[in-house]
Amino acid sequence: MTLPLNDPALVAELTTLHDAYESALLNNDTDTLARLFWDSPHTIRYGVNEHLYGATAIAAYRQTSPLTVTAREILRRTITVFGETTASIMCEIRQSSAGQSRTSRQSQLWIKFPGLGWRITSAHVSNPTATDPWFNYAEQTARALGLPLAPEHLPGVAQHLARTAQLAAPLLAHALPETTERAAIFTP
Repeated sequence: MTLPLNDPALVAELTTLHDAYESALLNNDTDTLARLFWDSPHTIRYGVNEHLYGATAIAAYRQTSPLTVTAREILRRTITVFGETTASIMCEIRQSSAGQSRTSRQSQLWIKFPGLGWRITSAHVSNPTATDPWFNYAEQTARALGLPLAPEHLPGVAQHLARTAQLAAPLLAHALPETTERAAIFTP
C-alpha cells in the first residue's frame, strides 16, 4: 500500500502553520506556540539544552525561558506529507543570538487529529553553536559552575577560549622524553 505523498493543498496548509510557528517563536507568542503543540503527555521537544516531555513541560519552558534570538531566517524548509494525517517539517535556520549568527536545524513531526487539526507531536532543535564548540563549552561550563554568563558576553568568552587553545596547542603537542625531571612540588 502506497500513501499519497505531498498533496499540494496539505503542503500549503502546513506551510501556513509553520510560518505561524516561526512568527510566534520570534514574537515570544507563548499562547500560539502552546496551541501548535499536541496537548498530551506524549509530546516531546528536544531543545538545545533541554529535554521536555509533555505539553505541560513545553508550555512551562516557553513561559520561563527568555527569548535571545533577535533574527531568524529559514534557509531551507522541506515539508513532506504522508497521506492526509502525517507530515514532517525539516528546516535549516540561520539565527542571531547574542550578536552572533549561527546555523541550526529543526525537525518537527505534525499529525492531523480529528477535530483539532494539525499539531506538533515531536520536535528537535540541533545546537546552534555546534559549528563553534567553544560557545557550547563556555555555556555548559558556566552552567555547571553556577557562574552567570550574560548572552552578550558569550562571544568574547568563546573567542578567548579558542585563542587560548590555539596558543596551548604547540606546547601540548610537544612530547617530553621520559628522562625529563619533573618540577618540584611546593607544599606549604
